Amino acid sequence: MEITIQNPRFNETYLARRCGYKPWRDPRSGSMGYIRRLGRGYYPRFHLKTRRDPGAALVLDLHLDARRPMHRKGVRCYEDEESKVVQAEANRMQSLLAR
Repeated sequence: MEITIQNPRFNETYLARRCGYKPWRDPRSGSMGYIRRLGRGYYPRFHLKTRRDPGAALVLDLHLDARRPMHRKGVRCYEDEESKVVQAEANRMQSLLAR
């Protein structure tokens, strides 16, 4: 699920931390993102990636990692982008960032 913020006043790290996310670097690809765990374990967790659009908009790409990815042939991805849980988290983030 994508959340677009037009002309943000703050950078993406500040906005992610304000919503309770911690910086996280993927050890395999080296890409930077943010995570928020749902419990004591490492999974399930919300995973947030950010990018800038040419029109000065900040795009937050949010999904739920249900469990550790299994990189085997025939195994589906365990990411969820459109469930009610993800939509509720997106609504929570939008209300926090609107303040």
